Amino acid sequence: GRVSFYTMKLKSYQEVCKLKGDKEETLPVVIATHACGSLTDQVLELGVDLGACGLATMPCCYTGTSKDTPYGIKRALGVSWAADIRRSFFLTEKGYHTDFATIPSEITPMNRIIVGELRD
Repeated sequence: GRVSFYTMKLKSYQEVCKLKGDKEETLPVVIATHACGSLTDQVLELGVDLGACGLATMPCCYTGTSKDTPYGIKRALGVSWAADIRRSFFLTEKGYHTDFATIPSEITPMNRIIVGELRD
């Protein structure tokens, strides 16, 4: 297999994908670290649209990201968990097995990773 690494704005990458057009040339795995705010949601949506077999995102900057989450969940678990739980439901609805992982907090305090694996 071939691995390609892109460093560009998400909108620019979406244009690259549109130009390529065929699924054979799209990334089978999507990874994002410290995708601030709604960028995490945009990356997850792009990964689903590409048919990525795997997704891993490390969200940060949760302001405004818990939309459509019941108040009781935000109050009991906090905004960050509320947002990430909503994100896990989004992936589950799209056919992904979803889990959470972490990296050591000594590396970063924003250390939760949302992991999704496409299931048949």
